[in-house]
Amino acid sequence: MSEFDASIVELKAPDGTVYHFRYGAMIPYAGEEYAVLLEMENTPEGEEQILVTRVEKAEDGNLTFVVAEEPDVIQTVFDKYVALSVESGLDGLNDEA
Repeated sequence: MSEFDASIVELKAPDGTVYHFRYGAMIPYAGEEYAVLLEMENTPEGEEQILVTRVEKAEDGNLTFVVAEEPDVIQTVFDKYVALSVESGLDGLNDEA
């Protein structure tokens, strides 16, 4: 799903609050596609919030992001994202050499 590359994703909470995320990566896991989203506003502690969501296509053709709630799914997808990020970073360093 390369349509997310460098995209900004807006998610609306049930209370109507809108949150802005940057697309991090699409991670396949257990037959599902998960989008790792990075919150654009840091917390007061300066930490970046990461959201693991399952991507589903709605009947109207729009994509929806369903927040993963299973701790094992979240951890596995996050670990794969970190490994991909490290690998991409190392590849970038090798390209410069």
